[in-house]
Amino acid sequence: MVLRTVDGRHHRGAVDPFKGMHNEPKPVQRHGPPPLIGGGGTRLLRLVAERAGVWNVPGPPHNSAECVAERARVLDAHCAELGRDPDEITRSVQVLVSYDGQAATRAAVAALVDAGVNHVVLSVPPLSAGGVRWLVDEVIAGWRPRDAATRDVGTVDATRPSVTA
Repeated sequence: MVLRTVDGRHHRGAVDPFKGMHNEPKPVQRHGPPPLIGGGGTRLLRLVAERAGVWNVPGPPHNSAECVAERARVLDAHCAELGRDPDEITRSVQVLVSYDGQAATRAAVAALVDAGVNHVVLSVPPLSAGGVRWLVDEVIAGWRPRDAATRDVGTVDATRPSVTA
């Protein structure tokens, strides 16, 4: 059992001695990545409040920002019942990006951020050779990263478009 957590162990067995044994890769440790649970049902949100580190839900066009905000309020209520700080849970949303609707995508992301989402996954159609540049220039430009000091989610700055990742 020791080899699961500590390298360089020695063992003197009845048949073969071992020096400096290693076990790589290590099995999943207790403090691994936070559990991610996706969905928006009321019972599932209770499970998110109990166990998850990340909550993910489809955003536009499947769920509006208002729908995501309403589901987030349900999650917050479950957290309150359990005595859990709702800010411990990352709120993640997938947004479908349209080549023809970059302004609508930017508006949807802004509305989701206003609704309390702090992690956005942009789901893009297959990209052409210039597709990544298009995504950066037309959809991501102008966004600022979260301010670590104030825990404020990034905002659009129309006066200074830039790309930060």
